[in-house]
Amino acid sequence: MTVRRPSELDIGGKALPLPVYFPSISSVKTALQPQDYLQVLASLIGINEQFLVSAFDLAALAQPEDAAKLLQASRDAGAVTLMDSGNYESFWKDARDQWRQPSFHQMLAGFPCDIAFGFDEQQPPADASEHLALVVARWKEDQAAAGSCQIVPIIHGDARDLPGLCHAVAAQTGVCMLAVAERRLGDGVIDRARSVLAIRNALDQLDRYVAVHLLGTGNPISIALYSAMGADSFDGLEWCQTVVDHDTALLYHLSQADFFAKQTAWSEAGLSFQARTLVHNLEFYASWMQRLRAAIANETVVDFCRHNFPAHVFRHCAAEFGWSDS
Repeated sequence: MTVRRPSELDIGGKALPLPVYFPSISSVKTALQPQDYLQVLASLIGINEQFLVSAFDLAALAQPEDAAKLLQASRDAGAVTLMDSGNYESFWKDARDQWRQPSFHQMLAGFPCDIAFGFDEQQPPADASEHLALVVARWKEDQAAAGSCQIVPIIHGDARDLPGLCHAVAAQTGVCMLAVAERRLGDGVIDRARSVLAIRNALDQLDRYVAVHLLGTGNPISIALYSAMGADSFDGLEWCQTVVDHDTALLYHLSQADFFAKQTAWSEAGLSFQARTLVHNLEFYASWMQRLRAAIANETVVDFCRHNFPAHVFRHCAAEFGWSDS
């Protein structure tokens, strides 16, 4: 019997609603410094109650004590803080030789978070049994260093291999969540959605629910489609790289935020361009995810997509996935 999807996960005594979007903080391809974004997110816990920060970026901070205080204040206010392994930033900054697992463990000790992604191997062994053994061994090492912080293993691999790998990793570790990179699920959004469904079907063979996190997924329409296929958690930089049109859920260039400023009251708050755009986006994501959760709970997620996707996008999804188009 399929285990019913829960409305939330218990993360160290905090309720993490599902599905959920984690705005990401990163030093790669963003306009502000990580500590600036951390300050914004820490001040807006009333709007957004979860976010992701990179271990690599934390290690590079000039004033780590201030960041530690902001993280602790966020946690004390009820936020769920998620630490990434830092391998994304180390790749883009050509620092993989310097950024190793012990460095990540130092950040786990110095900046306690509620949950963290494990130190992933982005070029895993081709042999499935060796790959599985590596992921499980890394998870055990990371969890031993993390204390009460829950470690979520990241699984890289070809899309066709991921369902079996995810099932095996979940069975051997007992974790409540695991992560895969959206880019590894296929070339286009339709193939990726099918891969998500295959992973969900594999995990649902277990006797408990295991949540699926998609790394690097911040487009609202993609989030809704993947949620309909069984994904539960997402992170992305779209909240600080683009501006979202609240009326259509479409993303535009950050410089075009002026066109959408009047959609929220923040345009009259006397904030800087950057600040009002960030909170404009966070308000959208909070509402989008809340409405998406309600649709999933009511088993009306296809209707949510019908009413919130551009018409031609919904028609395409309906044709591909056998949804009613009326």
